[in-house]
Amino acid sequence: MFLAVPPPARRSEVESVLRCTAARVPPLFLPAIYEHKASFIGSTPSAISRSADLLTRAMLAEYQALGADGLVVGVDVYNLEAEAAGCTVTFYEGSDTSIPGIKPGNHIVHPGDDLSHAPVPNPLRDGRMPVNIEAARRVRREVGDDYWLRGAISGPFSLAISLVGAEALFLACLDQPAWVHQVLEYSGRIIKAFGRAYIDAGAELIVFDSQASPELLSPPMYEEFVLPVTADLAQWAAAQGIRDLPLIIGGNTTPIAELQIRTGCNNLLCDFTGDFDEWAAQCRAAGRALRRNISPRLLETSTPDEIYTVARREVERGRDLPGFIMGTAVVPFGTPTENILAVKRACLDAATA
Repeated sequence: MFLAVPPPARRSEVESVLRCTAARVPPLFLPAIYEHKASFIGSTPSAISRSADLLTRAMLAEYQALGADGLVVGVDVYNLEAEAAGCTVTFYEGSDTSIPGIKPGNHIVHPGDDLSHAPVPNPLRDGRMPVNIEAARRVRREVGDDYWLRGAISGPFSLAISLVGAEALFLACLDQPAWVHQVLEYSGRIIKAFGRAYIDAGAELIVFDSQASPELLSPPMYEEFVLPVTADLAQWAAAQGIRDLPLIIGGNTTPIAELQIRTGCNNLLCDFTGDFDEWAAQCRAAGRALRRNISPRLLETSTPDEIYTVARREVERGRDLPGFIMGTAVVPFGTPTENILAVKRACLDAATA
């Protein structure tokens, strides 16, 4: 068993926060560590994303180094479902620390395609899905059952963009709305298959759908296209025994805060550009947990003391909010560990204030 000092929250404590039982002091500490996992073992994002051995080692090293209140199984979190369905991912060899990505123009679905019988990838066999599933199984065995471990799955709209391409999908929203619902339903089937495999491996789930941000998609279009399929995903997850489902959409999502609440996901994100007061008011009224992020540039370029000051201010803003969580935007590869721990220190010091 790997132990972090001070130890992370017990699962029951995490669940109490996610279900807004009461405000927790100190708040949960959930930094967004994906490609940065590789730096904990002197590796690269491309390498750990293709090896269950390396990904497991990186996650356990992350656990020991940060002692966060949860871990996410995932590196390039938006690519796995699309790759398993047939898209090509570009990887980087040697010491190149670039993040793997879907090869431009490599889209396997075209507007108008009949997807009613399109094949769903097998998470135990296709693409790199088996890497994440095996890593989830191994990490769960090491950290035990009393710890919040989540498997990364794409949100339906983000997966649809990977399958179809952004320009083609946005145009189809205007010209072929019925077909867009079909491709989103297909995306949902793929995501559910991946999610079920994570659950079987001992992990819960976290949904990433930043392509549905209002910076890219208008709130009315979110309501028309994304809300129904995301609500269906949340209902499906609940039927699988997943009571706590985070929905992560980056950017200033204040214009769709109420719509995200309606999805049924119970842990939502107010990114560093979002209106915290508006988000907090809506989440308090709806009984939803709220994670507040601080800027990745702040983490990458500022001193630990400067980061602590900003994080402490955010912690104080959320001090009396049931379900408040302190987080970070995606931590850039190579960010000094002491910078990330400055956020944790701000959380812990709230308990003695």
